[in-house]
Amino acid sequence: MKRAGLLIAVLGLALCLPGCGFTEGTDAVVTVVRATPTPVPTPTPIPPSPTPTPEATPTPAPVIEQSPSGINVEKKNGVYTVATANLNLRTDATPDATVFSSAQEGTQLISTGVCENGWIRVDWQGQTLFASGEFVREVPAEEAQAILANYENPGAQETVSDGSTTP
Repeated sequence: MKRAGLLIAVLGLALCLPGCGFTEGTDAVVTVVRATPTPVPTPTPIPPSPTPTPEATPTPAPVIEQSPSGINVEKKNGVYTVATANLNLRTDATPDATVFSSAQEGTQLISTGVCENGWIRVDWQGQTLFASGEFVREVPAEEAQAILANYENPGAQETVSDGSTTP
């Protein structure tokens, strides 16, 4: 048994020794392994958050009132200029209504509403009267705002283009 163990040991050495030696030269084979670096993951870009859509400001529902005869009047402030020589101001928004007063051409009327039949409701010397829309023309918005501001606040002073103020 000792012999068998010795024989196996010698055979093992005989097989292992030729592989342990390395001699440089033409018989030598060298394998070069180039390692490819592991790519660094690029961060996924965070998509931009969408810009929120602004909510639309709801348009207030028009305020509808009625004239003495039941004609619908949309409450709406404005300024109109009389376009005829003599405009009748009536107690209702119909041509059959009583004439209460009249306004001369060029007179500015402060409107408090527009009737569905084309007439306008005006504030005339403390009275609520009506004028036919055929005989007036609307004053442009910027000019109307200044007139309405002066009308609503009669003690206020208005600045004139030269820098002075008017009572």
